[in-house]
Amino acid sequence: MTDYRMDQTLSLGPVALTVADLARSLRYYTEVAGFRLLERRTQRAQLGVEGRVLVDLHEVAGAVAPPPSSPGLSHFAPLVPTRADVARFAQRHLDAGLDVDLRDHVVSQSCYVTDPDGHTIEVTWACPREQWQWTDEGLPVAVATPLAVQDLLDEPGASRPAHLPAGTQMGHVQLKATDDALTRTKRFYRDLLGMEIFARLGDGFVGLGVSDHLSLLVLTNRFSPQGGTPAGPDTARLTCVDLLLSGPGAIGALAERLTAAGHPHQYEVTSLTTHDPSGNPLRFSVLGAAGPASSRDA
Repeated sequence: MTDYRMDQTLSLGPVALTVADLARSLRYYTEVAGFRLLERRTQRAQLGVEGRVLVDLHEVAGAVAPPPSSPGLSHFAPLVPTRADVARFAQRHLDAGLDVDLRDHVVSQSCYVTDPDGHTIEVTWACPREQWQWTDEGLPVAVATPLAVQDLLDEPGASRPAHLPAGTQMGHVQLKATDDALTRTKRFYRDLLGMEIFARLGDGFVGLGVSDHLSLLVLTNRFSPQGGTPAGPDTARLTCVDLLLSGPGAIGALAERLTAAGHPHQYEVTSLTTHDPSGNPLRFSVLGAAGPASSRDA
């Protein structure tokens, strides 16, 4: 096969998740997490910020947690414009009596929380590039040092209540992989899809993107490095990660690549769905042409 690189316009759209009780989820996402309700249907709802869907929820009544070893979502990470936005997000959860996990990643600072179905959200702020540290490979250092709660809450502007700001976008999505040393995972994302590795932590963590040392997708095998039990249809699970490209030509080039490799996929002019080696569902769409992610259980 000829040399191939993923189109440099690649960006992230929403994640689609199933939940046990949509009304319960909407209370959490709007009243605690500060998302805005953008669209509501009988068993589906889209939430995010003005002009941008970040999460698409689909109710599966009574859904239970999948096995811990299942592939799927580790977390999704809305990227906010300022450190104070992370602080406000943390404060909203503390005010609701909920736990937060604050982390300094050097390249970013983050607040991790868990929604009522066990889906993890990482609201994150990108640190100035001059503060980053670099490995001998020329990759950004990947660490997760605990961040003191009060240090974050002392950030100017942190005490002002606010929803997630309009400038919020999807920073990255971390998926659970099931192969030892991420061998098959790296072959799929780097060698087949043409993405670049921009972060690495031993054999259990790899971050991939297309430009500027920014990881859009992060894969980790720390949940089930020797294979996992797939999440069943009655579980609260990931049903799709949307990845956006600039036009049909980029979708067509990707389809040709997957066809030549014999990798299963479904291709239409403006969209392509496939699964990675662990079974994580991916959908590539033309930017602006994607419909509700939850209507397409990939």
